[in-house]
Parts: sequence; structure tokens; C-alpha cells
Amino acid sequence: MKVYLDMCALKRPFDDQSQARIFVESTAVARILEAAGAGRVRLLNSVVLVYENGRNPNVRRREGVAALLEWIGPATPASAPVFQRAGELVRKGIPDLDALHVSFAEHLGADSLVTVDDRLLARADELSLEVAVTDPVSFLRRMGP
Repeated sequence: MKVYLDMCALKRPFDDQSQARIFVESTAVARILEAAGAGRVRLLNSVVLVYENGRNPNVRRREGVAALLEWIGPATPASAPVFQRAGELVRKGIPDLDALHVSFAEHLGADSLVTVDDRLLARADELSLEVAVTDPVSFLRRMGP
């Protein structure tokens, strides 16, 4: 199973864990990372993840996510079809970076794009996407033990 974690999901373990939702989502992301380490899922990387992470002013989060991205593997470069699809999604009301994440996930053949972005989760249900967009907890429920 191929999984694309967007930047919101990748940063979740580096957020303030005192809020219950953040703690639960962080735990779910950690379990997804463990599943990848065990070979149960294959995580995907893209240049848009590297780009977005590089813009993070919080050094601890930026370095932590950079280490995760390096562990995931080489970043897939952008291509004309990725930008074309992202443009279609932007015209449908998806913000630029979210549109690029969805487009990369589709392009890479991801089974799921995992995010904690409530707006993207809500909008994804309204669009015809080639990838399932889900939150980390729901993804784990579907993935099973």
C-alpha cells in the first residue's frame, strides 16, 4: 500500500501534544511510520514536501521533518502532468500547496493521502480524486492491525 503523508501530517508529531486531538493524530502518524519501517506500507516523497518543509521557520520542526523525508526516500521531481493536475485542482478551489500534494499523490499512485488538514479533508469529499484523502486515525482503522 502506497501512502502520501502531506506536510500537516508529517509535522503533527512535532506539534504541542497537550491537546487530545493532536496527541491522537501524532500517535496515528507514528504508527503509520512504524508500519512503513516494517514494510507494511510504502511512504512517498515529493519535491513539494521538501519545498514546503524548507519554508518552516521552526528549526526543530523543519529538521525533524527533513529527517523523516530523508528516511522516506528520494523526492519525486515535479513534472508537467503534476503541475497541470494541480492547476485543475486550484481552479476547483483547492489551495496551491494542497493541490500539489494531491496531484503528486495521484501521480505516484498513492492509495491514500493522509492529512490532518480539516479543509482539505472536507473539500476532498466534494471532488473526484484518484486518491483517497483521509486523516491518520481513519487510515489506521482501514489499514487494520
